[in-house]
Amino acid sequence: MRALTHVAGGEMFAISWRSSRRQTITWALGIVAVFAATAVSINSLYATPGELKTYAKAISVGSSLYAINGRPFGLDNIGGPIAYEFGFVAAIAIPLMGIVLVTRLTRLEEQTGRMELLRAGIVGRTAALKSALALTSAAFLVVAAGMAAVLAALGLSWPGVALYPLSIALLGAAFAAVGALCAQLVASSRMVTALGLAVLVVAFIARGIGDVRGNSLVWLSPLGWAEQTRAFGNARWWPLLLLITAAIVASAAALRLAERRDLGEGMFAPRPGNSAASRILLHSFGFAARSHRNAIVGWTVVAALVGAGFGSVGDAYDTVTEDSKALQDVLGGGNAAANAFVSFVVILIALICMGFVISGVGRAADEERDNRLEPMLASTLSRPRWLAGHAVALVVGVVLVAVSGGLALGISNAITTSDSSQVWRLVGATLAYLPAVALLLGLSAALYGLRPNLLWMAWLPFVFVAVIAVLGDALQLPDWVQNISPMSWVGRVPLEDVGVTGLISATLATLGLAILTLVSFQTRDIPSR
Repeated sequence: MRALTHVAGGEMFAISWRSSRRQTITWALGIVAVFAATAVSINSLYATPGELKTYAKAISVGSSLYAINGRPFGLDNIGGPIAYEFGFVAAIAIPLMGIVLVTRLTRLEEQTGRMELLRAGIVGRTAALKSALALTSAAFLVVAAGMAAVLAALGLSWPGVALYPLSIALLGAAFAAVGALCAQLVASSRMVTALGLAVLVVAFIARGIGDVRGNSLVWLSPLGWAEQTRAFGNARWWPLLLLITAAIVASAAALRLAERRDLGEGMFAPRPGNSAASRILLHSFGFAARSHRNAIVGWTVVAALVGAGFGSVGDAYDTVTEDSKALQDVLGGGNAAANAFVSFVVILIALICMGFVISGVGRAADEERDNRLEPMLASTLSRPRWLAGHAVALVVGVVLVAVSGGLALGISNAITTSDSSQVWRLVGATLAYLPAVALLLGLSAALYGLRPNLLWMAWLPFVFVAVIAVLGDALQLPDWVQNISPMSWVGRVPLEDVGVTGLISATLATLGLAILTLVSFQTRDIPSR
């Protein structure tokens, strides 16, 4: 009882760390590793003032690509190119880390009932939220320290060596606070993550439009505030105050709401469902499709936005990459052909599809974690039928996500190139990656079939595949390393022909994982112990 009496202090922080240490360490080390690999690669590619001048000239030609990485500053020293090339990863991974970690430490703990056990003692209403924000902020300080060490090792000096990592850490802290606020509004961890991602998408679009057009929209986005510190150019410290203010205001609002709401509930109650289930919900597929419906719609919209947004700037690729080997490596797999950039966008859509299926398996696992699966299996519903229902729903969903992204990319590219044949060609190119996506789906399902608490490990190969696909050529990784990725088995479509052998290999591997999933799921306890 004594531990519970003081759990609102350091003990609560220790509990939060104990429950999420693996995920926190994985996020922090992963981001620092990707940043280090990017920085070392850029430093080796542009080692002389002449090479930096060529790079700066190539980047400044086409402002359309500012929508991806942001507007570059300080290209006369190696820090500017490093910050620019890491811009896309920083704009996605850093906010996502804050949102995911805070959601796990707050709303997910309430969903599983663990927070209720703690609150049965003498624990303040806001203790868990405060510890979640403190732990996440500490994780971002570790990330900043790692990035600063990398920059210092490359010979960069004050103020960039401190200002850039600090802006990244405060950006993450601001989005962690946004995640904490969203966790008070809705009762589902999935909805919290969805709301946080919606804020991130809006911020990314505002920053992108503001950078491309050079207008004040960039100041409406936390991503823009971090960018406008101009760490390696004309350094400015005052935009950090905007990030600090946003983090404080969002945290204060979250703490205020946490004091007012009931445990396990959100400020906005979910609407009641129909009094009777429709006929389709009485079948395993219909029930599974209903549970994945909102996610399918959300991921489909994201894929369409990515396809339309990037496809509309495809005509600027030749101009921007003409003198930049690094941009050809990142955006075109080392190729300057016009199809190279389109292939890069297709890869982004394929990665979105992979994210959808991995998170989809997580939604299926929620049925077991929230004790809804056992009563269902106590009826006439068998384990294979339940599993097959979710598998079919995810397969149908990922096809819709891929088609929406490919169709949006094809239409926008057809408009810019005046070539209507691009539409179905790019839809087909996107669908060509589905066997590779199915392999990640099979791996995620196999991990869940073995033990649900292993499911988080499915994100590790996803990160590996994403790094290989986006940065493999720019980092000059060996061919054998790049060939581990199932996306490399397919080829860089439509720039290259589809690798038939790779498609067959991915399909056979997926079937093997499906068998492993079925066998392991049939033989283990439910709920898993």
